[in-house]
Amino acid sequence: MRKKLIITGGTGFIGKNLIPYAAKYDTEIFVLTNKNDFYSEYKNITYIKCDLLNDDDVKKTLKLLKATHLLHIAWSMAPSNYNLPENFNWLKSSMLLLEEFQKNKGERVVIVGSCFEYNWDYGCCREDYTPISHNTLYGSSKNILREYAFSFCSYHGMEIAWPRLFFLFGPFEQPQRLIPHIITSLLKEQNATIINGEIYRDYMYIKDSTKALSNLIFSDFSGVINISTGMPIKLGDFGKLAARIIGRPDLLKIESPKIIKDRIVYADVKKLHDRFLFVPSYDIETGLQETIKWWKDYV
Repeated sequence: MRKKLIITGGTGFIGKNLIPYAAKYDTEIFVLTNKNDFYSEYKNITYIKCDLLNDDDVKKTLKLLKATHLLHIAWSMAPSNYNLPENFNWLKSSMLLLEEFQKNKGERVVIVGSCFEYNWDYGCCREDYTPISHNTLYGSSKNILREYAFSFCSYHGMEIAWPRLFFLFGPFEQPQRLIPHIITSLLKEQNATIINGEIYRDYMYIKDSTKALSNLIFSDFSGVINISTGMPIKLGDFGKLAARIIGRPDLLKIESPKIIKDRIVYADVKKLHDRFLFVPSYDIETGLQETIKWWKDYV
């Protein structure tokens, strides 16, 4: 039986960067979207209209497709969404998606998790070791979904992998987020401010993270795995590098509060390196150069 893959969130920041990697697989791919204006440039990828927050849509679509594999990326993630009640809507819809996938003979599930699942008091985030957090509704919802999904898949004999992504940057990111805000402001010759320049975060260029994510889809890996660089960078230094590449360091302002919470957050990537021998292709500067070049067409 030929493999069939469903991807949710394929028209978002992560999904748009993942599609070129997924398209290389010799399999039918169906990207679920609630938008009407998407077409595929790849012969093996079809965009299907489906509102994931509509139970009837989900049931009808998964029954129609009867896919063997599911990559679930979709989640409403505006910058201010970490504590909005709509996270519970996505939790509920994700549970239904998983249940309907199983009913229609699904075999393997990959659900994208987040570093927000971890307790950041520990700095270094290690799978199966660092305590989880309930500091945000987003992190809590992801943790609840993970526990449910692993129990559900174990009971029904399905494979499941749970990649945790950390901090990302690159093409197609929402313009109001930090890195696009800095880049676009400087390209417009406007001031850009980093309000917490002394914190360290583990940033990975989106093309590296989506390449690693695509490697998981048809692998035999099960469990939780961090996808990031393991090398945190100070936000102020990140901004200075972007400003230097653009040539407007004079427009960048870096602030720091007197009390700094969660000063450093980064991933333990031993499992990623040992299990997949994955080494990022981009360093921060090379990724920034590509990102800035991309944003120039939109400013």
